[in-house]
Amino acid sequence: MAKKEKVFPVKLYALVAFLLVAALLAVIVTVTFQTKYTGYHPDEVARVYADTVVQTGNGYNAYKNALPSVNSKYGDFIREQYMYPVIFRESGYKPGDKTDDLKGFNDKSYMGEKSKTDDGSLQGQVIDAMYPYFTELIANGWDDYDSIFTKYFAKLTEVRKEVFGDDYMTDEIMFTALEGNVETYGKSLTGTKDVFDENSGEQLEFKSVGAYQTAYGEDYKFTTVVKAENEIALDAYKASVDADTFAVYGISADEITAAKSYTVAVQTEDGKTVAEVAVVVVKIGSTWYVDNTATDTAPLYQFYK
Repeated sequence: MAKKEKVFPVKLYALVAFLLVAALLAVIVTVTFQTKYTGYHPDEVARVYADTVVQTGNGYNAYKNALPSVNSKYGDFIREQYMYPVIFRESGYKPGDKTDDLKGFNDKSYMGEKSKTDDGSLQGQVIDAMYPYFTELIANGWDDYDSIFTKYFAKLTEVRKEVFGDDYMTDEIMFTALEGNVETYGKSLTGTKDVFDENSGEQLEFKSVGAYQTAYGEDYKFTTVVKAENEIALDAYKASVDADTFAVYGISADEITAAKSYTVAVQTEDGKTVAEVAVVVVKIGSTWYVDNTATDTAPLYQFYK
């Protein structure tokens, strides 16, 4: 991974943050469509999961094809399980509780003067300050997402208070920080190009060499290919699942009617395999999902180092 840390231009952060949120919404729509389309094809579900990680190190968005997204939107899952416990930490909130009658730190009464007047610059400072910690958390992938989200949002609360001087916190602030770090990490792998504001001509981003380019050349190209399919003994699989974790997802092992494992290879343009990962997928209803609890994506974060 490239060692030079990428940061948002603080002066133009308000614009960047707006564009980032807009881009995120577009990604969510696209991935949701792809999920519905590919969900009937277990091999493609496995391949897309690996490909999402490989192209920009984005194990975060890969979970839209995984078990946490079976019964709720992925964003809602993150809110209920990891954001609201921070925002409503003094109101006795537990995941799944309604928040309408709870007072949390998203209440405007917690906004200090800096929160009221920030043009995006201070938020940019928070995101930049969080990035080194973010890279530490995901060094071996997103498989332990529970620890990643819990530690990340706890740290974000501390860092934001240091910058803003208040306890104000919303899910939008949390998503913006997290997505900002996800984007920066992706660019540290793929590299960046010079980008200029079309109106002012001011440079928004500078060309940089990413870790993928360093390892495989400036014109690298990765493809993901399913190399093998392996049947999984359904009864043995059901007996091995973590019932407590499945309960958090709102599912039980009894709902699973089939399970498979696919070996997905990461290949360079000349067909050379540089990494392989075994992706476990399961069928619930008529749709296939990645069992993230049984899939180790660490190889997808190591092959270029």
